[in-house]
Amino acid sequence: MSTDYQQYSIENQAVVIATYAELHKLTIVRTYRDEGESGLKFESRDGLTELIEDVQSGRADFAHLLVFDVSRWGRFQDVDESAHYEFICRKAGVKVAYCAEQFDNDGSLLASIMKNIKRVMPAEFSRELSAKVFAGSVRLTHRGFKMGGPTAYAFQRRLVDDQCRPKGILTVGQRKSLLTDHVKLIPGTPDQVEIVNWILHGYLRHNRRPPLPESSTSEGS
Repeated sequence: MSTDYQQYSIENQAVVIATYAELHKLTIVRTYRDEGESGLKFESRDGLTELIEDVQSGRADFAHLLVFDVSRWGRFQDVDESAHYEFICRKAGVKVAYCAEQFDNDGSLLASIMKNIKRVMPAEFSRELSAKVFAGSVRLTHRGFKMGGPTAYAFQRRLVDDQCRPKGILTVGQRKSLLTDHVKLIPGTPDQVEIVNWILHGYLRHNRRPPLPESSTSEGS
């Protein structure tokens, strides 16, 4: 699970896995889960890391590993990575079963083909999603919407709807609640704006210029 919109994802997977275990007369003795983490990097997956460490060290006290589907290993850009983790488990004598897939992970040619296809699909989905999210962020930025990050001094965040109609000012810690809403930056309170103007006018009156970065200076210039 990687986003707030998937808050029930882990629970839904657990129900399917529990049903599979009951049908095959298996007892679930341990659960490895990664809540709120993206499946793109192994390093961010504490649950997966613990699983692999237990299997490799011999601490695994189970003979079966029940996984929701092939993509749960991760949406790695190198599709061989997820196959590698499954191989580690099988080599240690742990049988890997995919509870929501329509094929039996029995080492047959069909199972191998299906797994490779299903490893490629999430990786490609991740690549396409990344490109779409970036393009969408660029488009919204060009329209003048704030795309996150801290708000600079003497600015405040105005919440607007999908028609750019003002809905109010967001205070510190507040976030928009609707996906169709957006945030625009507007000048802050009058006293904040006055302070910024006073600083700028002071530089202009005294002809003060900020020092140049060291990388831009050279000997004899």
